[in-house]
Amino acid sequence: MSSKQPLVGFDRYIEKAWMDKTAEWVVQGKTLKEVNTLIDEYLSPFINGDTSKRKTKNVLSSAWVKGTGSLAVYKIQGVEIYKTSTVHEKLAVHYGMCIASFPFFLSLGKILGRLFKLQDEVTNAEFYRRVIETLGDRDSIKRAAARYLQSMVQWGLLEISGKATVKPSVKIQLTNSDLITWLYASILFTCGKDRLSIDDITSDPVWFPFEIPHGNLNMSDSTIVEIVHQGVGSTLVGIIN
Repeated sequence: MSSKQPLVGFDRYIEKAWMDKTAEWVVQGKTLKEVNTLIDEYLSPFINGDTSKRKTKNVLSSAWVKGTGSLAVYKIQGVEIYKTSTVHEKLAVHYGMCIASFPFFLSLGKILGRLFKLQDEVTNAEFYRRVIETLGDRDSIKRAAARYLQSMVQWGLLEISGKATVKPSVKIQLTNSDLITWLYASILFTCGKDRLSIDDITSDPVWFPFEIPHGNLNMSDSTIVEIVHQGVGSTLVGIIN
């Protein structure tokens, strides 16, 4: 299980095309060393400075390549799902990879999703205020929160609706039960708990970019997640170690 602290890891502006390219290399079977070399070469026209490029590379490789134990198994399954996914489904796989890899990414998605449940639009300032209240008043957190917003806009999951204001884009409809089950499982790697109820997972505000129908979840057939308790009105699941 990852650290229970929402440590800053997703701390760079990340374009969807960069995620796509990284995923492409992983699908081709490239090793971590090969992927890192390819990312370095690929990012050169986009990012100036060795430090900035290195930190961006770390986000990309951490999302798509790095992982041990059950997280490594999870990412292998994500790669297999990605191979046959549509463009919109591929974006959901990127999102799941980031949730499973970065507790901070999960925390920011929860905060923003809760705000969208209360209102249609959210100002950047309001989002940053909630982030600071939840995660602490550090410059690194503020910068990372700003880069998260910029990235989600570039991915097409958020729209700029006014001066320093964002709103959700049209929700991406997901119907593939294998993808949905895999995506929901991502939260278990970084939520800081050993188990969650299925209701807590499916109702989590982090899923605000997606329209996910009920009944398309099949945790009982998952090789990543196991049912650890099934009682009246509540089914708890955890990661298979």
